[in-house]
Amino acid sequence: MATESPRRPSRCTGGVVVRPQAATEQSYMESVVTFLQDVVPQAYSGTPPEEKEKIVWVRFENADLNDTSRNMEFHEIHSTGNEPPLLLMIGYSDGMQVWSIPISGEAQELFSVRHGPVRAARILPAPQISAQKCDHFAEKRPLLGVCKSIGSSGTSPPYCCVDLYSLRTGEMVKSIQFKTPIYDLHCNKRILVVVLQEKIAAFDSCTFTKKFFVTSCYPCPGPNMNPIALGSRWLAYAENKLIRCHQSRGGACGDNIQSYTATVISAAKTIKSGLTMVGKVVTQLTGTLPSGATEEEILAHSNLRRSPLVPGIVTIIDTETVAEGQVLVSEDSDSDGIVAHFPAHEKPICCMAFNPSGMLLVTTDTLGHDFHVFQILTHPWSSSQSAVHHLYTLHRGETEAKVQDISFSHDCRWVVVSTLRGTSHVFPINPYGGQPCVRTHMSPRVVNRMSRFQKSAGLEEIEQELTSKQGGRCSPVPGLSSSPSGSPLHGKLNSQDTYNNFTNNNPGNPRLLPLPSLTVVLPLAQIKQPMTLGTITKRTGKSKPAPQISPSKSVGGEFCVAAVFGASRSWFANNSGLKREKDQSKQFVVESLYIISCYGSLVEHVLEPRPLSTAPKISDDTPLEMVTCPRASWTLVRTPQWNELQPPFNANHPLLLAADAVQYYQYLLAGLVPPGSPGPITRHESYDSLASDHSGQEDEEWLSQVEIVTHTGPHRRLWMGPQFQFKTIHPSGQTTVISSSSSVLQSHGPSDTPQPLLDFDTDDLDLNSLRIQPVRSEPVSMPGSPRPAADRRGVSTVIDATSGRNTLLFWFKFIHLLFCFGW
Repeated sequence: MATESPRRPSRCTGGVVVRPQAATEQSYMESVVTFLQDVVPQAYSGTPPEEKEKIVWVRFENADLNDTSRNMEFHEIHSTGNEPPLLLMIGYSDGMQVWSIPISGEAQELFSVRHGPVRAARILPAPQISAQKCDHFAEKRPLLGVCKSIGSSGTSPPYCCVDLYSLRTGEMVKSIQFKTPIYDLHCNKRILVVVLQEKIAAFDSCTFTKKFFVTSCYPCPGPNMNPIALGSRWLAYAENKLIRCHQSRGGACGDNIQSYTATVISAAKTIKSGLTMVGKVVTQLTGTLPSGATEEEILAHSNLRRSPLVPGIVTIIDTETVAEGQVLVSEDSDSDGIVAHFPAHEKPICCMAFNPSGMLLVTTDTLGHDFHVFQILTHPWSSSQSAVHHLYTLHRGETEAKVQDISFSHDCRWVVVSTLRGTSHVFPINPYGGQPCVRTHMSPRVVNRMSRFQKSAGLEEIEQELTSKQGGRCSPVPGLSSSPSGSPLHGKLNSQDTYNNFTNNNPGNPRLLPLPSLTVVLPLAQIKQPMTLGTITKRTGKSKPAPQISPSKSVGGEFCVAAVFGASRSWFANNSGLKREKDQSKQFVVESLYIISCYGSLVEHVLEPRPLSTAPKISDDTPLEMVTCPRASWTLVRTPQWNELQPPFNANHPLLLAADAVQYYQYLLAGLVPPGSPGPITRHESYDSLASDHSGQEDEEWLSQVEIVTHTGPHRRLWMGPQFQFKTIHPSGQTTVISSSSSVLQSHGPSDTPQPLLDFDTDDLDLNSLRIQPVRSEPVSMPGSPRPAADRRGVSTVIDATSGRNTLLFWFKFIHLLFCFGW
């Protein structure tokens, strides 16, 4: 422990600033020893340890403060070295807290209140505006949406209202009431989503009026009662049935072959359920158990079997194009606004998350054995024409675990999945699919699907042979060859798909069959939370029981954990007397992983991927392994002695400064006059534009909607690969030497007298009479050569002024011959 306290007051916000401390990885026994050393002496002296408030939930938030796309401060991150801060929200049994961890490494408290239990809270980002759509709460932003036990009215049932508070003025600006309890809140720059049990309600981010609602969600036992995933534009939720007319192509592939451990566990569960059933029947026959209880169970089972609900179905809707009112996916409804509709699991879905681009979706079920990664390829016509590629199955293990958090890295090459057991599993993936290897994950930048050598070396035949015999590939993407002509998406289509491709003038449509092959990936690292034996109170010395605040949060050996990727901030903990260099955070290939647990300790873990140590030879296709180590930690849990930090805040508060910067940028995009601006904003349109009435929304969004796949890859150039081999040709009666080192090609008859060059005429040339042998040709004698011409097997060479012209003529005829025979 450091002699200097890591906490100090903040000059900017008035809150607490926590400095990072160097972290070391302790084993189970070391953590027990540390706990005994801290508790036992204090127990004898009568001074108990400092009491800490109970944490119920933790979450990393995306708001205006760390919005790299709309905050002008982060538009030149790579050139200025400025990184967005981490925004952390902690929910307590009494109130909540908001932290900011900038690149400097000092955690800064931004918000802290104690007003009863809080089930969910979100900092709403500034909405997207245009000339036709203005923000009605622009002067009140930033806004904080809170769902707590006691609403603003005081008469509504617990957790049945969402209150929106202004962090600028401190007043409540909006209250949204519901009849049923609220379980979670999600938001982006377009909508605010309120998650109920089996229902979803979406509200416009500018006016907070109801936009649409969904009533066909499949219930989940927990920890998320109604799991959804909200991207920048798409909303994914668990549908309660599969509608064939809206089903997209693809979806989850078949189950993998179970391992020995899974088979044993399944057999044990089957035996247990069988013994339980036999015991109930025997007990009922002996009359010791009322028959009504068994009839209730049998009735419940019969109702479950007759239920039309189907688990594991995912529906993705477009929040911009979906119609207002109820969103209903049925056989009689149209597909307006429905992006995709597909089966993802056989069990109920437990958790979902989009990647930053919104093109990848990770789903988990209630068992927690496998996590599925899907690539969404939409179609403008209907969801039935869309394709869902099952790229990866991330295999966690054979025991059951409930997933509570999923996070992507910024380059979408790493996924971390956290369970209620307190373990975070780190998986490597590629945004385009394929087996992760040294070439794809040992570079600081995302590499192409195929290397330059694989495109140009001409390895199609070799790859096809390896694929047919071994099932493997030289390319990091299974099922795809090194050129478009050998790819299964281009060359292995059936007759109907081929006809559709060529009639639509679009060869190689990724939405058509066959779909890419599935890749199973195991975690490279499993980071578990350190052991903690409980929170000691001052009076009784016993552990506090966990309050039952949210039914979605379980108790009994389960930990709430959240993780996020970010630039390294451990430089201050290791070198407190040094200044941070500009490129110090870019020394690792992978960003650091930050994990916050229910004990209030935020730990930065450094991830170092490396080639597999047991590999006999390191190449581009070598598998990976990973070494992890904790570097820094922040103790952010609140104590009862801490003061509250409530709005209204000063104008220099980080949340207010970020909201003003994003709103100013939104006005510029919309071509409007920002508040406080001296004059109108002149928008510079392109001279090549066909229309002059483009809105700011279109200018902002058109690039993100463009598919970057604009054409198929070019054919191999003649000079980019080993296509040619020069050999000696022995025609009948004459001998012509063709060599890559020959500058003059001659033809000699039986009398060794110079003869004219062989005339390559395609009509008179008899290819069957040619005798091709890999014989090394003799070099032609050159003027000034130290070796006399008579020593070269008696071959006389005559060099005259016409040799260059004859050589050029021969090469023209030789190339003509290659084109005639299709070489």
